[in-house]
Amino acid sequence: MQRAARVSSERFNQLAAKHSQLRLRAAMQRRELGATMSQIEHHLSSVDRGIDAAQRWIKNPVVIVGGVALVALVGPKRLMRWASRGALFYSTAKRFIRLRRSI
Repeated sequence: MQRAARVSSERFNQLAAKHSQLRLRAAMQRRELGATMSQIEHHLSSVDRGIDAAQRWIKNPVVIVGGVALVALVGPKRLMRWASRGALFYSTAKRFIRLRRSI
């Protein structure tokens, strides 16, 4: 009878330790998830601001006419080349600024 009680007590202690470890791991995962969600929310708010700005610009007829005139004058191939170079320059500058801030 004592052996059964001792085995049962050991099993209970093992389960209690496992339960404690699982609760600790769950708390750490919740903290990590909260930090990740915060980062995602920050990035999505930037996207929302960009979309709002684009919608404001698109509603302006002068911008539409200017865009059509720009494509007609410059040509779509050259305009795409300029846009891709501009995007490359922008991303490089953004990374450089981020790197500089971390130093």
